[in-house]
Amino acid sequence: MSIIAELREVTKSFADQEALNNVSLQVHEGEILGLLGPNGSGKTTLLKILAFIEKPTKGEVNFGGRQVKDSNAGQMRMESTLVFQKTVLFSTTVHNNVAYGLKIRGKPKKEVEELVRKTLKMVQLEGFEKRHAKRLSGGEQQRVALARALTLNTRLLLLDEPTANLDPENVSIVEEAIAAANQELKTTIVMATHNMFQAKKL
Repeated sequence: MSIIAELREVTKSFADQEALNNVSLQVHEGEILGLLGPNGSGKTTLLKILAFIEKPTKGEVNFGGRQVKDSNAGQMRMESTLVFQKTVLFSTTVHNNVAYGLKIRGKPKKEVEELVRKTLKMVQLEGFEKRHAKRLSGGEQQRVALARALTLNTRLLLLDEPTANLDPENVSIVEEAIAAANQELKTTIVMATHNMFQAKKL
């Protein structure tokens, strides 16, 4: 498998705190890679660097065979999507939340509707299109956030503790959607978790 993303001797410091120290990592196209570690071990920082939201203090980041620099970071962000542990949704319908990124990218209305339908089915939220996203349960909100990311069909999907604090039913649905995205959409996935059992299962 070809390498889609790579960190070379990456260090990231915030003021007097070092979040990452000399980390090297390769992400291969089509795989699900688990980042296993306790809270505070730098998993979220690493994901932000892979999403090109944070820049390393030292080291090199490559994506698709190209080094990520200030001049091309904006373009690279279109190929990577990060779903945060703390769900952030717009105060509108489920449909509008999931369709948002597609509309920003200028996708035709027919394509938007088809992708929204497809991804809501993947996260088992069919029929929720007109529901207000912020009035859903925590698990349902997390599934909306995942659907919003999946509609973009980026080459790299980054998940930060996607099942933290969810009930078993929602955990199962999210895990099934992650596996489906990898198998059906051929999405490369990097997932941070502190759950060793989950990391092995996916």
